[in-house]
Amino acid sequence: MTADIHLLTGAYAADALPDDERRFFEQHLGVCAACAQEVTELQATAARLGAAAAEPPPPALRARVLAQIDQTRQEAPPPREEHAGPAGGAPWWQRLLVPAAAIVAVVAVGLGVLVGDLRGRLDALEQDQTRVAELMAAPDAQWVEHAGEGGALVRVVVAPSRGEAMLLVDNMPPAPHEHVYELWLIDDAGATPAALFDVDDDGRVSRMLDGDFAGTAAIGVTIEPDGGSPQPSGDPVMVLELDT
Repeated sequence: MTADIHLLTGAYAADALPDDERRFFEQHLGVCAACAQEVTELQATAARLGAAAAEPPPPALRARVLAQIDQTRQEAPPPREEHAGPAGGAPWWQRLLVPAAAIVAVVAVGLGVLVGDLRGRLDALEQDQTRVAELMAAPDAQWVEHAGEGGALVRVVVAPSRGEAMLLVDNMPPAPHEHVYELWLIDDAGATPAALFDVDDDGRVSRMLDGDFAGTAAIGVTIEPDGGSPQPSGDPVMVLELDT
């Protein structure tokens, strides 16, 4: 049982509590107006976002995005000595910002689907349950995802107004020996390092991120030497474009 019962509002709203904790928390809701109000607001937000996400995209848009993803899929990342950037031309994070850049992310318009998917991930985010709930309820929160080779999936929920984001990774191969994945925030000024991560034995990672996401046009993932790099040393493994 979580020591502070007030921290269970997000998990309850996501229907992610075990039966015994759910019953105990429902008793608490009967005597705690603050928690009851927060749960009501979170459930209303999830319902609103879920309704938005349920509306299918126009067929032409869906076909265009899928075609562009097929054209830009990459093979599994090679070791660093074979992971060199292009010999000439603008860096990939600059090319991404021009109007002709290919779209390599599927941008979701709501977070309702993500509420259900957080079940089973709350253990990794146990200390951040309140932050997760508040992040998803932020008025400017948006969810972007990118599917890669072998079923790899990277999803990021970003709320610039809170200076926070949540990273969820599934089915990602581990970084090569003595290397790590690095996350980049990309804007008109270039690429700024945001976080280093690697995956567990199941190819997963779940973590909260802090940073200045205002003006961020995209989020990139590269493979870098242990300890990270001040600038990307090669082409990205994945790029997720934000709706700016």
